[in-house]
Amino acid sequence: MSLNLIHLPKIIEFLYRLLKFLATVPFANNLILSNKYEYDYEVLDPLAMTYIPSSLIPGLPAFPKADELPNEKWFALVLSTITLLVNQKTTDDVVNESVPQEKEIEDLGLINDKIKEAEGQEALTNAVMKLKKALGLADTDGQSELDSKTKNDIQLESNSSDYEDEFDKIDREIQAYLSQITQLESATPKAEEVEPINQELYGHLQEIAKSLGRELIKNQPDSTVRLESPSPVPTLPEYEQLINPLKIKPATLTNFQKDDVFAYMQVAGPNPVMLNQIKKIDSRLPITNEQYQKIVHQDSLEAALQERRIYLADYKKLETLENGSFGEFQKYIYAPVALFVVPPDGYLNRNLLPIAIRCQQTPGDDNPIFTPLDGENWMTAKTVLQMADSNYHELFSHLAQTHLFIEPFVLATNRCFDKSHAVRLLLKPHLEGTVLINYGAHKFLLAPEGPIDSLLSGTIDSNCNLAIKEALSNLANFNEVAFPKTLEKRGVNNSQQLPIYPYRDDGKLIWDAIHQWVKNYLGLFYASDNFVEKDIQLQKWASELLNKGKCHIGDKGDGQIKTLDYLVEAISTVIFTASAQHAAVNFPQSGLMTYAPAFPLGCYSPAPKKTQQQQDFMGLLSPLERAELQIQVLYLLGSVYYTKLGDYSSSFLQSFPKKEDKEKVEKALNKFKVNLNDIETKILNEDSQRLVSYRYLLPNNIPQSINI
Repeated sequence: MSLNLIHLPKIIEFLYRLLKFLATVPFANNLILSNKYEYDYEVLDPLAMTYIPSSLIPGLPAFPKADELPNEKWFALVLSTITLLVNQKTTDDVVNESVPQEKEIEDLGLINDKIKEAEGQEALTNAVMKLKKALGLADTDGQSELDSKTKNDIQLESNSSDYEDEFDKIDREIQAYLSQITQLESATPKAEEVEPINQELYGHLQEIAKSLGRELIKNQPDSTVRLESPSPVPTLPEYEQLINPLKIKPATLTNFQKDDVFAYMQVAGPNPVMLNQIKKIDSRLPITNEQYQKIVHQDSLEAALQERRIYLADYKKLETLENGSFGEFQKYIYAPVALFVVPPDGYLNRNLLPIAIRCQQTPGDDNPIFTPLDGENWMTAKTVLQMADSNYHELFSHLAQTHLFIEPFVLATNRCFDKSHAVRLLLKPHLEGTVLINYGAHKFLLAPEGPIDSLLSGTIDSNCNLAIKEALSNLANFNEVAFPKTLEKRGVNNSQQLPIYPYRDDGKLIWDAIHQWVKNYLGLFYASDNFVEKDIQLQKWASELLNKGKCHIGDKGDGQIKTLDYLVEAISTVIFTASAQHAAVNFPQSGLMTYAPAFPLGCYSPAPKKTQQQQDFMGLLSPLERAELQIQVLYLLGSVYYTKLGDYSSSFLQSFPKKEDKEKVEKALNKFKVNLNDIETKILNEDSQRLVSYRYLLPNNIPQSINI
């Protein structure tokens, strides 16, 4: 079954949820389009939707615009397209007596065309009825005999196999939700505001969704079947064979064991945000000058400290995670700490070098320090650190600090600004698709026994709780998360002390270009600080971000924006995070992280406890089945590019009613595009000299928003 078909059950569940809600709630349009939903990190509201590009689900019709709801025809077309997709790409795995036979399968294309061409409720209903018939859903007295039969069959199965009917669960959830909102007086619209819907047609569509969904859910491959009995430790060639079909080969496929490549991932890898400059040796890694000089010749530990060339990578935040398990496999999560150094000026190569690693935070006899002098155990320690780095990357740098961080800005921007407000127009292209992709992650990737539960080392509950905590922490410290401030805070902004740092250098170019574009744009609409302070909608936006999104925005973090300079910085932070920062942590998933030995997501044996007892790092790696799942998930997430930084749609400029405003905005935008083109050329020139190619911050590789 292809990746598309693996995701189809969740897509159909989502469609059914929306169908059921629209059919059950007479004022659904009012409730959704007036944005009367509350932001909640733990349970993302499936109705808090923004635009989703059709390219994310190949073959399906485009999702309605951000301010529109899907109608019956859209639902019918999506369901008929899915029916075609299933029957074109699968055979025995999804075929039984309720699925069309060969002649009926041929007719599905004609039915799909009839739905596309349908004009009016009667024509659409007739086409939908043909689809039901083709699916074996006979209709008698307005009810489906097969649906009743299927319910009985499902009930019998559930008694014997504890099979959970996801659609009945959705029905219960919506009913519980309705019982809450109907108690709110403000939720009840006036009678004239309620538009009647075709209950009969919605009922037919729900039956089709149930039929397709139940078949797909029951016939999904069980990811735990092959994992019941642990297999022997695989070899590197076996892991490499899994990579062979990929178009994008991981850049670390053949050189990941080298110390300089391992260290280079700290400055040009998936998670290039861990290094902190230190002025004295950390108490957890008390290496001696003698040890140091055996690793870095013609240098001293004191000189490296004085010249600010020593850096610490600390994964302490992972310490609260609980060891996970999946099937018969026990997993281990570690929170290591590591030292890296930039060689002195005399060295021909000044790429970062690793010096020491402790696999856990607390020093002790069973938690020694490992250095490059420790033989096989050094590679084992590096593997433990890469596992921690990969977990930190997925939970913190990726999920918490980009996806969850941006979500409250999506909601506040849609709720607090008129559609023609200058700030909303600027932010809108950078917020498209985020809430919906977050919802998909919540329902699929982060579900119990889902991909993240299977792949990462911690338990799913501890993973999710920690990611939420980190997102809230970043929002609470909004004024400290602008890209230049994070570099300064970590002490990595000085290119003399840390000369090779592609993420920093490319990121600075992108940040400066975004900041200049935002400054030029906002300067057209705010003549002074006074205009900023008196903008009622802007202040409402900041207040909602503080009170509902828990984001301490404002010159003093108090939900009040008083200066134009601050507004430029704040908007630049949102745009940079939604575009460049997300690109920097998302796309290396396919370019680097698909190869499990180089970037293990899980650790499958304990870390070494004695320096003298040599341990082969291969024992830490995941089984081949899990490595294959890592490829499937990360290759998908890191391979979809939709939109490009700086490419605003034609409707963007048309949104400005005044001709002079349109011309000024267009001039500023053209300058932004020229800057991005210059940056593209500069990065490509720099990349030719790098140890490992780093092109994740090329402007052409940066989408406008978090939409995957």
